[in-house]
Amino acid sequence: MSDFRQWLLLFRIHWRMLRVKALAAATRSRLMSSTIALFLVGYLGASYWLFSAGLRYVATLPAAGSLLGDRLIHVLFFCFFLMLAFSVAVTSYISLYRSRDTRWLLSLPLSHRTLFLWKCFEAAAFSSWGLAFIIAPLLIAFARLRDVGPLFFLKTTAALVLFLVLASALGAILLLTAARWLNRRQIFFAVSAAGLLFLASAIRAGWEDHLIVEDTGLGSALTFQRVLHHTGIAVNRAVPSTWIAGSIVDWSRPFRHGGSLLYPTLLLSNALFSILLLTHSGERWFYRSWNLSIQHSAVSALQRDQSRRSGRDHLLRLYPRPSWLARLIGRPLAAVARKDFLTFVREPAQWVQFSLVFGLLALYASGLRKMNGDLGQPRDLYLVAFLNLSVCALALSTLTTRFVFPQFSLEGRRLWILAMSPLRLPAIVLQKFVTSTLSSGIVVIAILFIGGYNLRLGFQDSLFFAASIALLAVGLNSLAVGLGVLFPNLRESNTAKIVSGFGGTLCLVGSFIYILTFVLILAWLRWEVFQNNRVDPDWFRETRSLWGLAALLSLTAIVTALPLIFSQKKLKRLEILTNS
Repeated sequence: MSDFRQWLLLFRIHWRMLRVKALAAATRSRLMSSTIALFLVGYLGASYWLFSAGLRYVATLPAAGSLLGDRLIHVLFFCFFLMLAFSVAVTSYISLYRSRDTRWLLSLPLSHRTLFLWKCFEAAAFSSWGLAFIIAPLLIAFARLRDVGPLFFLKTTAALVLFLVLASALGAILLLTAARWLNRRQIFFAVSAAGLLFLASAIRAGWEDHLIVEDTGLGSALTFQRVLHHTGIAVNRAVPSTWIAGSIVDWSRPFRHGGSLLYPTLLLSNALFSILLLTHSGERWFYRSWNLSIQHSAVSALQRDQSRRSGRDHLLRLYPRPSWLARLIGRPLAAVARKDFLTFVREPAQWVQFSLVFGLLALYASGLRKMNGDLGQPRDLYLVAFLNLSVCALALSTLTTRFVFPQFSLEGRRLWILAMSPLRLPAIVLQKFVTSTLSSGIVVIAILFIGGYNLRLGFQDSLFFAASIALLAVGLNSLAVGLGVLFPNLRESNTAKIVSGFGGTLCLVGSFIYILTFVLILAWLRWEVFQNNRVDPDWFRETRSLWGLAALLSLTAIVTALPLIFSQKKLKRLEILTNS
């Protein structure tokens, strides 16, 4: 049987499995199907409206509306390209080198190249559908604004498929190259060096902007020029995102009937070449890299055992035996917390994403100082502060759904060990809630303080926004932990697949609704700033402020208590099963 027929066989098997699971879910769980369908339809409508309003506002800017709109398309596709390549690399790493399914498939009469290509296709399909779903309302809004014909959608769809193929193949090739030729220490140094270079570049660019502003002032023309200068990499012709963005912009112009064929042919040729390169590298490197991964895992396990016996484990030094923590919460809970910390540190797929999101938020908050010169009115200043709070809250909800929600499910088949331990399952769930709340809450509170300092809000208002994000951190972590217990997937070890179920979708939707309600109440609480364009230092003494604070505390208490209470009832049934 040829490799292509083997790949088709795997495709038919997984397609039947997916169809059966989808039909079973639609038949047995109508609530899940209706919730997901309602969320998807609501997202499409809301995102189309937001994209349309944003693009129309940009188009009305004098003298630069069209140019800025085109540049936004380039920047968005550049970000999508990086996100997709990174997502495919992480998902392929888990699926190829961390999954037991790969070991079982390697024992079957299948070629290694077929298995590698199938896993890459699975990771690309899993990562691309969400990105395509996000891009669709943007492209529709852009097409309606430029008033193009139906041919635009056909050409854009074909170009988008080629773009997704190219970005996914590049992500898989980078992963395979790193797994074959680099070890963990080299990867760590390479990532650290890239991070330092990025940080140095950001600091240098910020310092240059600061000097220019001090010398010449912050005029509109200079601001626009500096913004375009910082987005220059998004229009570089060597970057694949420029090819699809340039094609879409070219096809949207009414005076260009056919458009240039340079960028579409570049997309087609490079997509085909990336598939050829992926096939060749998979045949030559995959099995060897998988073997090296198994060897490195075995060697690392032996070294950890020897380090524990000799007392030289470096990870344990980062989180030593917590005698003070054991006295505070007890030795069993301290041991479980220590286990969660070591699991997080030893899994690069988790701490890399965690560090990347919070690092970008910290850089974003530190750059708010530049906006303070243009924000002379309190209304504009507090609008930016509320938007900063919303961005941090949405990022926190994404991380809690991605990392906190699957924690209970990741115990999997080892759940009976925890059930037989001196700890009860409710205590373990509360420990996970407290640990995740403290670890994520401290970081986002620090980011809000940095943003408040750069915006020069003052200590009182900075404390106000920091306390708000602290309440949001408590509610979001409780929602993620509680729903993770209510909707567990104990058979799956891949966190991405655990999150993609009904429970993960419900957690993301519930987090968004909670954040939206909280921010609206918070804005109503400080409405005097937007209404009168002035800051009242005694705003908290008013009756309306007391009612608003009571509403915020009540909302957070409900969102925090209800998931934990219902999860406790679910845990009682699990304890009966494990004890029997």
